[in-house]
Amino acid sequence: MKRGAIVLAYNQVSDNHPVQKSPVQIFTKILGKWGRKYQHHIYAIGTTMIVSGQAMPAHAFGLFDPTQIALTCMFGGAAAQGNALMNALPAVINAAITVMLFVYFVASGVKVANAIGDGQEITQVIQQPVGVFFVTLVLFIAQQILFADITAACT
Repeated sequence: MKRGAIVLAYNQVSDNHPVQKSPVQIFTKILGKWGRKYQHHIYAIGTTMIVSGQAMPAHAFGLFDPTQIALTCMFGGAAAQGNALMNALPAVINAAITVMLFVYFVASGVKVANAIGDGQEITQVIQQPVGVFFVTLVLFIAQQILFADITAACT
């Protein structure tokens, strides 16, 4: 071979010897296919549960409830009396952030499951969702600390 020659290598899996998948790859491939098939149904059900739970104050939940209470106190002053938009804004923000994070993590989970099922290296695929998870965790802890003593009575 000459110096500086470009060598092309082509590695084809023959039909006689297909690559065997592990049971984990087979299982995650099935999960990935189901996830892809029912992804929009999962989004719809999750979004409905989050928004309907937000509409019932006794059952309201969200990642940022203490922040929602603090925003309600900020926006619920004398200027916002009778203004339905300003009074509903904190709940809408909380629900929107919770829904966006839910959709993001479902989509990332389906993507990771498909990558594992295909036998791909998932290091690059999983970095961003793990980073978003840790940022969300830090924000969750920070708002729990910052707004720990604030109640719905704004005290």
